[in-house]
Amino acid sequence: MKITQQRDGREVLDYEFYTQHLLTVLSNRITAFSSGQYLKQFGLGSVEMRVLASIGCQPECKAAEISSLISLDKAAVSRAINKLDSAGFLLDSTETPTAKQKRWSLSSEGWSLHDQFLNAVKLRHAKVIAGVDAAELASFTATLHKLIANVDQLQDK
Repeated sequence: MKITQQRDGREVLDYEFYTQHLLTVLSNRITAFSSGQYLKQFGLGSVEMRVLASIGCQPECKAAEISSLISLDKAAVSRAINKLDSAGFLLDSTETPTAKQKRWSLSSEGWSLHDQFLNAVKLRHAKVIAGVDAAELASFTATLHKLIANVDQLQDK
């Protein structure tokens, strides 16, 4: 698929077909909406909620593992963990008494927040995918996984 067009004798990007642009627009719009929703509903931003969700998905994980799972830098993950921990949403453990790297799980308060968050995510997801049939969505999701793998290969080189 062609991602450029001619304008005034020059080749320029065609934003209607440039995949990276379309993915960025979609991501930015969802992030802006969800961040505002999370701040209003939970008093936390989208980074904190993504970290909370990832710990719910993979309990007993380290900050570096969370960072990898949600593709966010470790400093932002650490700040979010500190905020969630201070609010009582997390439990920590270490492999040895002197271990520096903590493993994180959700506390009962964290699970309660997670459940509320999950309900909000499911409602928004249903609205975002409205009008897209299951086969289209499955194909799009498979394509996204291929694109992510391609980007990962770029980083490996």
